[in-house]
Amino acid sequence: MAEFGKVTACEGNLVTLTLKRREACGKCRACSAGLTEKDMEMKAKNLCGAKVGDRVEVFIEQTNFMKAVLIMYGVPFVFFMIGIIGGYYGALHFNIGNEVLISATLGVILTAAAFIVIHMNEDKWSNGDFLPVAKRIADENEEEE
Repeated sequence: MAEFGKVTACEGNLVTLTLKRREACGKCRACSAGLTEKDMEMKAKNLCGAKVGDRVEVFIEQTNFMKAVLIMYGVPFVFFMIGIIGGYYGALHFNIGNEVLISATLGVILTAAAFIVIHMNEDKWSNGDFLPVAKRIADENEEEE
């Protein structure tokens, strides 16, 4: 899906864009960005040679988007399930008692560990693969879909 944004800064092969928040994003409230009516600001690869003040069409490549979703949601979910299942059966095996409390606690601990691992590896993963791409300069009067 294409979005339109205005270039506010250029840094090498990256541009900083200001985009209007879509209705779906504004009603989601999953992050702090959805709590205000302000425009969103993001960085994108500059493949169209845009300059400050240009209006560009921005794409997020589907493959990279799915990889990012898998990292941010799939990895913590797997860690959570390992904690829940491992804690439950581990408590049963060692006859510790209160298997549910132990499994829930271990699930939360492993989920937190997953987010810490993701955060620690953010620099390695932020090599630009997950950045949106500014592919073309759009006309000022071009309609946003």
